[in-house]
Amino acid sequence: MPKKADIRIPTIEEIQATRSLLAPHLPMTPLAYAPYLSEQLGRRVWFKLETQQPTHSFKVRPAFANLLTHKTKAQQHGVITSSSGNFAQAVAYASQQLDIDAQIVMMSITAPVKIERTKQRGARVVICGPTYEDRWNTTYRLQEETGRLLVHPYDSIETISGSGVIALELLEQLERPFSVLIPTSGGGMLSGVARTLKALRPACHICGIQPKANGAMKRSLDAGERINVGTFHTIADALTASYPGERTFEIAKQYVDQMQVVEENAIAEAVRTLYHQHKLVVETGGSVGVAALQSSPGLLKDLPHQDIVCVLSGGNIAHSQLQSILSETNEQQSEETPRSE
Repeated sequence: MPKKADIRIPTIEEIQATRSLLAPHLPMTPLAYAPYLSEQLGRRVWFKLETQQPTHSFKVRPAFANLLTHKTKAQQHGVITSSSGNFAQAVAYASQQLDIDAQIVMMSITAPVKIERTKQRGARVVICGPTYEDRWNTTYRLQEETGRLLVHPYDSIETISGSGVIALELLEQLERPFSVLIPTSGGGMLSGVARTLKALRPACHICGIQPKANGAMKRSLDAGERINVGTFHTIADALTASYPGERTFEIAKQYVDQMQVVEENAIAEAVRTLYHQHKLVVETGGSVGVAALQSSPGLLKDLPHQDIVCVLSGGNIAHSQLQSILSETNEQQSEETPRSE
């Protein structure tokens, strides 16, 4: 990565050009009204359904952005990336579509369903140790050995620009200022959306959401420097970056209005709400915006607009995890229901 003094952030022109680059390959995702949450909260709540992308995650946007921008090199030498699952599947899918050889480094604790889906899309998976640092040490070593194009899951110009396309769509789908809640890990989507909205509709309010177990971006912004939160566990397995990127952190400092963290039980409850009340299957990491709305009473006061957009960033939840989360409600209801004598 570049030294801090050399950090460059994407221009709006680059983000708009990226949209044109992606258009032949990816659809605009729907913005769906959320009647249950709207009624509960007294605001107009909307869901940006990134779950409807070809790989059921927004990550396919930055994957295509990287590969199309560097297509010649990628086809000649192949690509390599490091991912907890969604970006792995996205790079594998984009590589398959563009006839590029892909190698993906994934941690041993990655959900088996995400590893299997990545392999099914033709990528070669390398399993490393169980930590975020293991992932990157292995990735950098293999990239140096093979000469493959390194595709960064959140901190490259192309990745941030690809995520910024989400904001360009939102600006067309909602014509008035709105608040947007963005699941946050290394900060690729947060920075891309924030950079775009603040340039084109500055009144929009940007709020990043992280599991409390992680909180790397929030802690870094509070401290004024990037903080490594080390090893942690969260059910939101898509949000596992232990520190923000250099570019994403610089963008967040300039354009993000606030960060919010949510507890593990609130994330599980959000998955249940989305499933039962809105008939949507959303993974734990993609549900954190809803979790924040349901569990943080003070958050609504901080959101200045009547319209609130929750980016549902992915739907790749293992069937076993979904069953477990949904059964928690059934068990609780069973315990609370009096038995007839």
